[in-house]
Amino acid sequence: MNTHGKAARHEKWRTLVEKYEKSGLSQAEFCKQQSLVLSQFVYYRSHIKANERNTASHPQSFVPVQITQPSSSLLEVRVILPNGFQCYFPGQLDMAYIKRWVEALLS
Repeated sequence: MNTHGKAARHEKWRTLVEKYEKSGLSQAEFCKQQSLVLSQFVYYRSHIKANERNTASHPQSFVPVQITQPSSSLLEVRVILPNGFQCYFPGQLDMAYIKRWVEALLS
């Protein structure tokens, strides 16, 4: 399925989930009134809610980074990720190597 079709389907179900949450009805009753298959509604609702939780806990924004000049006596490089996870690398490691690790941890 092309990207446009997938986005349109996602938007349709997101709108239905919003409408359901405002309705005050049970999922079964809402699906009956909207002529929806209950199992499909439950699937898409759980998928949409999971995406919302993921987006809320991992906002897609830049985090400021402070870079200082390394000294020749640098013992370690400490990286603190937005979620509080901390990594320590020996100061002698190549910065490109550390960058690859950080990218992997953030993905």
